[in-house]
Amino acid sequence: MSRIRKADKGVFLSEKEYSRLENKLGKDEIEARITRLAQLKKTGRRPEKLKSNFQALLAMGPRPIEPLKSADQIKSMKNILYDTPRDLLLFDFGINTGLALGEMLQLTAGDVRGKKELFTKKNGTRVPLNKSLRNRIFTYTASMEDEEYLFSSSKTKKPLQRDRANKILKSAAEQAGLQKVGAHTLRKTFGYHFYKKYGDASFLQQLFNHSSHSVTLKYIGVLEEETDSAMEEFSL
Repeated sequence: MSRIRKADKGVFLSEKEYSRLENKLGKDEIEARITRLAQLKKTGRRPEKLKSNFQALLAMGPRPIEPLKSADQIKSMKNILYDTPRDLLLFDFGINTGLALGEMLQLTAGDVRGKKELFTKKNGTRVPLNKSLRNRIFTYTASMEDEEYLFSSSKTKKPLQRDRANKILKSAAEQAGLQKVGAHTLRKTFGYHFYKKYGDASFLQQLFNHSSHSVTLKYIGVLEEETDSAMEEFSL
């Protein structure tokens, strides 16, 4: 059977196994899991009950993606992305609207130029565009036709692929010395800071299409913080 070898990491998979994982998880996630599995093998902590590398990789959960909770973290990301206007706007748009990445990547210049609000595709939730973001959109789209995609590939002019956008964000995070950053970091960052400022979980629950407030608070990294804070003051 033909095999694919990750020589630098010592993880072996058949071509069929790799293809199945790629279809299910995407290339970026596979590579991240292979790295983690290699580390587990080196430290002798690879789960013995999972007989094959394929089973072990499939059983791994994705590493948690967290919001950027400090202004310094946000500033660091912006500094890294500053020289690429498309990538900087992608970041700014996500952390200022909480819109899902998939929806953002389908936006055209005409969808946002001169607009004060958008509506989500899933449930029609109203998403205001703040003044600062509107100004950035105005400058960025000044020379664009209405039908041009806001975040397009420079080669194909089609929307950026989700994997590519995710890689851009992760690369910027690595350069900024940040961990646990990915596609969901943008809307989680919006949700975290919106909740901290306004305490409105209902709007966020609707925007994120969640089943309950608790799901939303856990998603944006607030639930554990609030529990820890409550327990710090709790004494019998």
